[in-house]
Amino acid sequence: MLLINVLIILLAFLIILSLWSFFKRFLIYMGWQRREGLENMPSNTNTNTNTNNNNNNNDTTHYTDPGLNNDPLYLAKLNAANISYLKDQVDKLNGLKEQVTTLSSQTENNSTALRGIGDQLTASSQQLTGRDPNSKEPIPTATGLN
Repeated sequence: MLLINVLIILLAFLIILSLWSFFKRFLIYMGWQRREGLENMPSNTNTNTNTNNNNNNNDTTHYTDPGLNNDPLYLAKLNAANISYLKDQVDKLNGLKEQVTTLSSQTENNSTALRGIGDQLTASSQQLTGRDPNSKEPIPTATGLN
């Protein structure tokens, strides 16, 4: 009986979760979504001094530039992040270089093995036919068949 009650509670929870997901998608479809990073401000004030002051539209959502382009600490952190990213990319390239080196040696081993197989086939065909397969001489005719 306890197992049935737990399963009923779990099923109810999953149904509520799916309804919540549907409701959120419906609100987004209807245009009632919250955008992170934007602040609602009155249309008559403009705190962004780095852009032109063209307030002809009645949109009340504006991006406010924090003005961090002149902050040395911000620029140092940005440079450190960029250097870290570039280091990761170079490390990936070094890994690719190792893979290419490994594949190159494996390709050389495979071509050597294929040459050996070809030589063995040539030797066995010479043994079976009694002549060199690259010979330009005409093939002898069979005798004693009459």
